[in-house]
Amino acid sequence: METKTVVAVVTVGDRYVGTSLPFEADRVWWPEIEDATAQLDALLGVRTVVLRLVHTGERQNGRGGLSVYHVQADREPAPGVLDATPNEWSEGLTRPEPRRASWAEVDGPRRMIEWASEILGTSDWVQVKTWNLSCLIRFDGAWAKATSTFCSVDADVIRQVQQYDAQLGPAVLGVDLERRWSLLAHAPGSDCWEPDAETVDNVLTRWVAVQAALPTADLGTPRLLPNELAGHLTRLLAGEAGVQLNATEHAQARELVDQLPGIVAELDESGLPITLVHGDFHPGNWRSDGTTRMIVDWADAFVGHPAADVRRLYDWLPTEKREHAATVWAAAWKHHLPASDPLRALAPMAVVQALYGAVLYQKFLDHIEPSERVYHATDPAAGIRAACVAAGNL
Repeated sequence: METKTVVAVVTVGDRYVGTSLPFEADRVWWPEIEDATAQLDALLGVRTVVLRLVHTGERQNGRGGLSVYHVQADREPAPGVLDATPNEWSEGLTRPEPRRASWAEVDGPRRMIEWASEILGTSDWVQVKTWNLSCLIRFDGAWAKATSTFCSVDADVIRQVQQYDAQLGPAVLGVDLERRWSLLAHAPGSDCWEPDAETVDNVLTRWVAVQAALPTADLGTPRLLPNELAGHLTRLLAGEAGVQLNATEHAQARELVDQLPGIVAELDESGLPITLVHGDFHPGNWRSDGTTRMIVDWADAFVGHPAADVRRLYDWLPTEKREHAATVWAAAWKHHLPASDPLRALAPMAVVQALYGAVLYQKFLDHIEPSERVYHATDPAAGIRAACVAAGNL
């Protein structure tokens, strides 16, 4: 079984108190820290939260290997369980960093926990996930989530969606837009990684109905429009993503800049509107108990072309289920826009979707602190390469 090796560099408040011996955690993805903090709570005899990733071993695509975290204990830990000697990771650990996420600061998670606890009337919580995009805290029947300044606020997006389908997202229990905090009711059931046909039909039909009806003018989500991608790609090629491409790849990408107006024109011929896009529409972000079906994790939502969502879904589904999903999605749009030709959007969207990814990952890199860049450092260049391959297949 694959594991990750965790080292905790522990502070009480902003005071360094020691570093743990390495220990193994079963949840191998770097952002998933529930079992790591459970072990630390038992070892230290106090409650702990992970603030941020400090260091990893060799890059392993976000999982496994050595993972060093800044951990905050709520009070003095048990004596003798930490090595109090300063080390390379403890030096400057709490020094201010302008791009640090609010929950990666000392007391950051606890401020959100206190806010959610007051609303829910309970102090029973578990930190499940933390990284440069979000921090996720589980309560009994609810989830508190903080999102980055360059992401959407889940509760804000869900409230907009629920004006048109009250059951398509989890119930909103609280929101603090200024601090970008959401408190959401637990979505019943399980993740739909392998959705049956009924679930695909239900979710796609309902989501398209919302997209067709929802005005975008007042949405507080980022905007990522297809006709702006040529400019975005030009800027990417002039930066760190361009440096990561070899000469042949760079030439192909420059050629793609010239091709993009025609690709976007083909996308426009589908007749679909610019609207709200979920942004991470894979079936693992659908929840179903067999009766109720919901979409979760709205932090990647943006205003853009709706074919981005079905293309994201298409790439996650087994080959034998893709045609059914595309047919259902197209029929749903034809119902709302009879003159449209939705399937015409799928081929050009393969290019646009890859470039969406490149642009969004670069946005992450531009706004996160240095130690967190390991998550995304090569992703913009990978998105450019994928876009060039997709363009070659048109």
